[in-house]
Amino acid sequence: MAANSTNSASNNDTPLLCVQNIEISRQEAGKWRPVIQNVSLELHAGEMAALVGPSGCGKSMTAHALVGLLETGLRMTDGHIFYKGEDISRYDERRLQQLRREEIALLIQHSLSGLDPIRTVRRQMVETLKLQARRSRKETESYLCTLLDQMGFADPEVILDAYPFELSGGMRQRVLLAMMLSTEPTLFIADEPTTALDALNRDRVLALLKQLQADFGLTVLLISHDEQSVRKFADRVITMQPSGMAPVQAKGSVI
Repeated sequence: MAANSTNSASNNDTPLLCVQNIEISRQEAGKWRPVIQNVSLELHAGEMAALVGPSGCGKSMTAHALVGLLETGLRMTDGHIFYKGEDISRYDERRLQQLRREEIALLIQHSLSGLDPIRTVRRQMVETLKLQARRSRKETESYLCTLLDQMGFADPEVILDAYPFELSGGMRQRVLLAMMLSTEPTLFIADEPTTALDALNRDRVLALLKQLQADFGLTVLLISHDEQSVRKFADRVITMQPSGMAPVQAKGSVI
């Protein structure tokens, strides 16, 4: 596979994220066999880029590699991942956990099933913030209400007291976004954030991400097979194919 990436959003600063020729391999019959090779891309602070391509081309695998969450039987066998100038591909698990807790949030694909159906939204969101322990209980409650308000909920208290099964798919997705953003990440990676949503909710979630990018100063990497939808919101589009990655294209350009 081959990959080529140029940055059209910024040319005068160091990338927040720089992926250089990474290779991901799968263990088969005792040997590591490459399944993705030579993937390179850059992401600059404050932009929203979209990584698009057909199902099975390796987009989600690449996203998981960025935060050290490859599934069992997979590993990164070549290349480098630089975040804020540091090679995080050489981090041990303890440092990766700290990075995921404080700097980079990953919203995984099919995440709607990730909410516990027998615990309230309040309990699950509070537990997410316990790892940081930077706020009192009262401050936490106020912070969560503010987050849910920014997600477009008219009555955050009602949402906090609800169970996931009482919410629609679009509402659950917005709750998950709030949970991910509650840790105040610098980089937010959303892997197929509109999966299982209808067209109306799909655009609402993407528009919300675009607004949150501005409100929170987020850097966002969208992973999607739906190029038509994300192209309306992303600053840049990177097309990934089974044979590699195409050059980055500016928003609205033709690939």
